[in-house]
Amino acid sequence: MPSVADFRDTYEYNWRVLRDYCEALAKLPEDELVKNREATNGSLKNIFHHILSVHDGWLNVTAQGASADPVMREKDFDEVRSMEPLRGYLEKIIAKEKRFLGKLTDKDLDRGVQPEWKTRPHPLRDALPQVTFEQAHHTGELIALLWQIDVEPPEMTWIDVRLLNKGDPGPS
Repeated sequence: MPSVADFRDTYEYNWRVLRDYCEALAKLPEDELVKNREATNGSLKNIFHHILSVHDGWLNVTAQGASADPVMREKDFDEVRSMEPLRGYLEKIIAKEKRFLGKLTDKDLDRGVQPEWKTRPHPLRDALPQVTFEQAHHTGELIALLWQIDVEPPEMTWIDVRLLNKGDPGPS
């Protein structure tokens, strides 16, 4: 069973991937960034915004009682026209999640959390991987969409990102 230390490692990976994808998306021309690609949330930007809302919804709003940035959380995805506000939202989310994970104990993992969109509580030990898995699913979606416009996506493999986090650029 994963420990809090395991989840801290996983979230260091998650945050690096999110930052790298934020930077990659910020380099795209606005028309490419906001173009409706008939994907889960329409545009590349909106998919990224959705990933952030998943983090904020589960680990900040639900597990801690408040959003990292309530104003950004309430914005319709299409209201946000660039990556810059999302970069700020991302950094607030990461800061709040870091504080939360820093104080978390293994015993806390059994605490139930119930987001407003679920009908019953689920253990925090299930919410933490839920966020990670959903991030991975939507990162895969971003990868496919970036390939369609001939843009090489940032690294996202577990081994290589962990090496990068340790300052080792590889190759793995």
